[in-house]
Amino acid sequence: MRYDLIVAGHIVLDYIRRGGEIHGPYLGGPSVYTGIAARALDASVSIASKVGTDFGDKRMAWLRAHGLSLRQIEVTGSDTTSFQLDYKDNRRRLEVRSVCEPMHISDIAKWSCSRAVHLGPVLREINPSEVLRLAKRDVVLSLDPQGYCRQVRPNGSVRMKAWHDRSLLKKVAVLRLSEEESPLIGGSGNSIQKLSRLGPQIILLTKGKKGTTVWSEDECALHVPAYPTVVRDPTGAGDALVGPS
Repeated sequence: MRYDLIVAGHIVLDYIRRGGEIHGPYLGGPSVYTGIAARALDASVSIASKVGTDFGDKRMAWLRAHGLSLRQIEVTGSDTTSFQLDYKDNRRRLEVRSVCEPMHISDIAKWSCSRAVHLGPVLREINPSEVLRLAKRDVVLSLDPQGYCRQVRPNGSVRMKAWHDRSLLKKVAVLRLSEEESPLIGGSGNSIQKLSRLGPQIILLTKGKKGTTVWSEDECALHVPAYPTVVRDPTGAGDALVGPS
């Protein structure tokens, strides 16, 4: 079967701390949020990921019930990638609880059975150099580089770091990144125009409650304000934006 979209990257289990209480685990990660959003628009979607035996049949059944193909999800002997997210004063602190096995070229080779592939690594589990082989085929590539902009400290906390792999950026048709990540990508500085020179044809720069700046070769930059709403949980909002794109 040829899918409209394959979303690739670790499915994660999120534990969220609010008001001193930890809630979860909840299903998370770009592969889930992007996939669900694309399915809402009736696209055929497959998730390419690795999870641990702790993931469980009920979560698999939930994803399947929402119309996602799970043929490219591998259950490994390690635990599912897991984060704890602490929200305070509109800021988020991220801590790693567990990390699943990385994805390899044998997994990536199967992604050509799709019109488009969205790469959503959370902790560098997808090797950029291996993805370049896929870019030589007739596949539209989309990228959320958050997993390449993260470094895990010995205590498990996550800090942001620069990522300068321009070879992959040249092959990406759509780039989705946050306002905080943009200065870290490709040595571009904090400018969507400079980011555009690295190769992407479309850029989605998310700015939380300030909305999103959309850049394309045809229309240049366009600011789209956020829809007024009561935010209960911002987790995955940027990931969900990519699916309909």
